[in-house]
Amino acid sequence: MPRATITVQRKVTILRDADERQLNNKESLKSIARSHGVQAVQIRNWRKQRDVLSLTRPRARSLHKGKPSTIKYLEDAVIGHAFEMRQIGVGITYNHLVIKACQLDEGFRAKTYEVQYQLIRRLCNSNCLVNRRRTHVSQEHPQEAIDRAEEWLSEIRPILSAPNVLKGYIINMDQTPLPFSLASSTTLELEGEKTVTVRQTGNSKTRCTVSLTITADGGKLKPMIIFKGQRGGTIATRELAASQYRDNMVLSCQSNAWQDEENMNDWVDGVLVPHLQQHAAGSPVYLFLDQFAAHDTASFRTRMDSLGVTLKLIPGKCTWVLQPIDVGIGKPFKDRVRQKWFRWMINHAEADVDLPNASRDEIQQWVNDTWQELPEDIVRNSWKKSNLSWFV
Repeated sequence: MPRATITVQRKVTILRDADERQLNNKESLKSIARSHGVQAVQIRNWRKQRDVLSLTRPRARSLHKGKPSTIKYLEDAVIGHAFEMRQIGVGITYNHLVIKACQLDEGFRAKTYEVQYQLIRRLCNSNCLVNRRRTHVSQEHPQEAIDRAEEWLSEIRPILSAPNVLKGYIINMDQTPLPFSLASSTTLELEGEKTVTVRQTGNSKTRCTVSLTITADGGKLKPMIIFKGQRGGTIATRELAASQYRDNMVLSCQSNAWQDEENMNDWVDGVLVPHLQQHAAGSPVYLFLDQFAAHDTASFRTRMDSLGVTLKLIPGKCTWVLQPIDVGIGKPFKDRVRQKWFRWMINHAEADVDLPNASRDEIQQWVNDTWQELPEDIVRNSWKKSNLSWFV
């Protein structure tokens, strides 16, 4: 039987659990170790290494870094350059650092490219630099956006901290595109294969727009789905009007499946107004939106004033660090929808036929089930991004 290896992350989790159970339940270390499938002596050793574990990559399976790098003398210059580039948002690769090292050292330049690449890769890994997929696109220095966000929050926090402001009526809404096909662009494949093919469904470019609304106390208001179609067409008046999910969400159509001024009114009528009917008279209501054109029309502002809602627009280019939907909801929501799509694909796909297309009814089901399953803790935490919390 092969020897099992345990990641640093799991070691830390086991240590935390052992500390709590020994403190609160007075359990023996042997019983705790047995419940985790490890030996008591391993936990004792990990406790001695706790400080080292806290500084090691969570996915690492060993605290030993192997032989020291033969280009250790280049570490400060090369890794320092990498961190400088990342601090200003510039993307870097191993090849960039190979070039940098060649500029710094003639001996390194004399090595073959394969050796250069492996030396740089090992040096990066030993400094916890790994390949990551882009999560945000920016055209400015990230710190500039963070500075503007902090300045804006310094004005907003006192308003939201007033005694008569209830977190249930501090509201954020945003839209996110949802493709009908959620197939990944990456796949497992045999090493060395020249061509890597990933099958897509027939409507892999078709999408809808989902509007998600949350409150600062962890509340989730009705979602809204905007499908491609005409407002008075067959899809809107027959199919969506008869949907089994029409009581749980707002369903609308738009020629491009976008949020516009008309379906913003649908959102107000179907999502916001029912929520406002529950709030105490005299209690202020704050709605935070990004600076999308449909959120800042004269008619929409007039509508908000008539409902007694204070509309606040989040500064441009700051939503990735400020807007709760972007910070904490978008990814867990889409990840859960993707899991449902994947299970559906496994049940429907056959090797000798084209991949099936998801229907509008199935999209509604996935959105409805995902929104109901999303924990309130995730919603509350989305307002509390490190150093940029909305509340004192």
